[in-house]
Amino acid sequence: MKALFFLILTALFCLAEEAPEQRVWGKSDEVSLTGKVVVLPIGQKDLINKQAFRFWQRMLERAVEEEARAVVLELDTPGGLAFDTKDIITDDFGKLEIPLIAWVKREALSAGALISFSADRIYMAPGTIIGSAGLINSTGAEMDKVLRAKLESAFEASLRPVVEKKGHNLEVLRAMMFIDEDKERTFGSVTVRKNGLLNLTAKEAVEVVDGKPLLAAGIAESLEEVLRAEGMENAEVIRPNPTGFEKFAWWIAAISPLLIAVGIGAAYFEFKAPGFGLFGFLSLGVFTLFFFGNNVAGNLAGYELMAVFLVGMVLVVLEILVIPGGIAGIIGGLMVLGSLWFAMADRVEFERLDEGEGVASNLGSLLIGPGLMLGLGILGAIGLMLLFMRFLPDIPLFRGLVAKEALPSGQGGAPKQSFVGAIATALTDLRPTGTIMVDGVKKDAISNHGLIEKGSQVRVLEEGMTFHVEPVEDGEV
Repeated sequence: MKALFFLILTALFCLAEEAPEQRVWGKSDEVSLTGKVVVLPIGQKDLINKQAFRFWQRMLERAVEEEARAVVLELDTPGGLAFDTKDIITDDFGKLEIPLIAWVKREALSAGALISFSADRIYMAPGTIIGSAGLINSTGAEMDKVLRAKLESAFEASLRPVVEKKGHNLEVLRAMMFIDEDKERTFGSVTVRKNGLLNLTAKEAVEVVDGKPLLAAGIAESLEEVLRAEGMENAEVIRPNPTGFEKFAWWIAAISPLLIAVGIGAAYFEFKAPGFGLFGFLSLGVFTLFFFGNNVAGNLAGYELMAVFLVGMVLVVLEILVIPGGIAGIIGGLMVLGSLWFAMADRVEFERLDEGEGVASNLGSLLIGPGLMLGLGILGAIGLMLLFMRFLPDIPLFRGLVAKEALPSGQGGAPKQSFVGAIATALTDLRPTGTIMVDGVKKDAISNHGLIEKGSQVRVLEEGMTFHVEPVEDGEV
């Protein structure tokens, strides 16, 4: 029956991998974008949320496919993830085939300022600010000059085609991104001091320099004013939200440590219990949700890692049931843990490893977060095992799974007794796991010779946390 565990697990994993293409709770439930103005808010924390980038990419694809009239980026952000921002600018915003408008509702700093340059036109609300797009590392500390120069050069080269295509002033972008230690820089009425970065207010951004606005096409106090300036005041406006399917997957990915803890703990108790039951189905569901959620959320969880996980589990089972000795179990355990670890790594960051982009090219940095989540999951699993072993005997439903008898009187300080070769009685069916009674003590046992019915006599072949036994033929002693 234990084999059923892996057959069902494999089937569920395959279904989980196919699910994203079926758009469960997805596109079929969403309102059409045809002829409408699609507003995508980019708020205070959105540019540090990798899931938000994936949602925007999907909405841009839909906007083109369904022939939306325009897309408006409503900006109120202090910045966020530099490389993810660069990618969505060059791969999505910069290549959009319908009008893209940026409206700075309150502020567009750092990565938010960079995004503005990918729009066809920029509007700013009164009193807003845009700029300070210098690169910093993940901790916010100052970078080495060589590394900074390398990153700034790569970023500028990537963004330059988009900025030129959209008709914005490339020197304004450079002044927002690059520090000049030797001289001041002047843009209209604004002077950038040495070692400073350019920031523009709404009034300064619309200042006409050399016959064209320095950066923004106009000042607009509301979205309605933006649409009026673009000649789209009568267009229907829609603010799409992530589907229930996407929210569910993101939530599942966020609680991955809990899923790992429950999945490992349930699998452990499944192998300690006879037959195939509650713990096995619980582990099946939990690990299916784990791979499914992380796959949809944009992590590396996929067919390959699912296969590694399954092979690892098979090796662990072989170690327990067929070939005890340690090697298969160690290899299988490493495969299981490794697949869980990499399954939580971001797919985009992983694909960027070959690009040599500073911190993002460091595999160790990429795996720190998933490693911490895996560690929390393992600690949680150990905690669950300890709690279950402490309280399980007191729960009527599970009382038969744990031996509660004390050792016979007088054996507490005696040398450990060996049960190898002893004759025991099967207290449950061994399918192939179950419970035996040997010398008055209950022990977990595994049959080395198929099904052994309850009440049968068995001989102990090996002992440990789980005893390996064989049936005793009639007439044997």
